[in-house]
Amino acid sequence: MKTKRWLGVLIVAGWLTGSAAHGQSTLDQPIFPPPSPLGKNGETTPVKEPMMPSIGGLSDWIVYRRDCCESPVGRRTPLFSEIYLNVGPSIPIGGQTLSRELQTGWSVTGGARALFFNEPLTKAWAFDIHIINTHESAGRHNTPFAVTVFHRGIRTDFGVGGAPGATLQDSNRTLLGMGWGREWYLRRPADDDGCKWRFGIDVGGRWGSHRVDLNEFSHLNDVIASMYTAAHSDLEFLWGRCLFHAGVRVEWAYTWSDILQQTSDVQDLSVLLTVGVRY
Repeated sequence: MKTKRWLGVLIVAGWLTGSAAHGQSTLDQPIFPPPSPLGKNGETTPVKEPMMPSIGGLSDWIVYRRDCCESPVGRRTPLFSEIYLNVGPSIPIGGQTLSRELQTGWSVTGGARALFFNEPLTKAWAFDIHIINTHESAGRHNTPFAVTVFHRGIRTDFGVGGAPGATLQDSNRTLLGMGWGREWYLRRPADDDGCKWRFGIDVGGRWGSHRVDLNEFSHLNDVIASMYTAAHSDLEFLWGRCLFHAGVRVEWAYTWSDILQQTSDVQDLSVLLTVGVRY
């Protein structure tokens, strides 16, 4: 009992003798940058105006009220990000087996981009990462081909020794891609409040999986690689705190594959509708 009494006395004494703690300052205090260093001749570089933090709404980072992207000589190099969705028809072209047999399919792409602008915000380098899925059907009339399949340890040869060949049903490819491109903002810079028109080109590579369904057998799987090049044009407009864009993208892609146990490369020409948001 005495121990509890003395413990209570010590807690109360510590509370009475403790120093006061200061809370966070109010939001109306300006944030000054650190002092500028002296130059080679002893002169000081000009100090920028203090930035007042935003009160309510989205953060300063989202609305780009930040002073983070400057080179040592004071040039601004703004960095923006955007997410997007591309949807449209994919047309097989070329003379290989799959390109010959497949019909026009559907391609869906979702991804994100980082835009490294120049100081006037009229041009930008773009780094892109995305996932793309392309599904194409062979239709009812296709050419038999020779292929060997294994199912539960049993080997089956199609199109060998007088046996009928296999026929294609459909094809599905899912790939992870990365690319690098260039953007040009025509007539108006990227930070203009009005509607803006931009044009861009990009190239890149992809890696993923390929599944082919056969009419005589369930399916075949393979790991594939691809390269692509594309051009796009978009209109960009302000909506609330974000910049939305919509446009058209034309893409050519070449995919290396031997899923049919022979050269099964595929070329696709895709015309995609694009929607996205930049922040």
